[in-house]
Amino acid sequence: MRRPWVALLPLLLLGACTGLVRSSAVYESKAGQTAKVVASAVETARLASDAAAGGKAYGRYLAQVLVEAEEDAAAAQGTFDGIQPPDRSADQLRSSLDRLLDEATSTLADLRVAARRGHLDELQGLAEPLRKVSAQLADFAEAHA
Repeated sequence: MRRPWVALLPLLLLGACTGLVRSSAVYESKAGQTAKVVASAVETARLASDAAAGGKAYGRYLAQVLVEAEEDAAAAQGTFDGIQPPDRSADQLRSSLDRLLDEATSTLADLRVAARRGHLDELQGLAEPLRKVSAQLADFAEAHA
């Protein structure tokens, strides 16, 4: 026996996660929280890259850590991008944050690929852009908390 409410449950849960935000202040705080979450994922990847450079971690472990960092960052970005900006100033805020999020997730993807290919000696160099984007995300999070 099929229950119609079971089919609607995923839609209801998805709708509860994103959607219209009526206040610029609420949108701004969501942007700040997103930056904070992605900054954390970026710092995790930086630590993993440092461990690889120091020979302090195995390839499979590093690959898994980098996969999870990338997934966390991408999930945060996806959730934020699903929120409707309430006005033009929120559009500008979104554009600024998305630039940082795109740079972070792109670099995290490069790290994941290199780790899965066993190119652990390349991780620290690939992670270098994360130093700057991490600082920018932290500044953004603080400014828009």
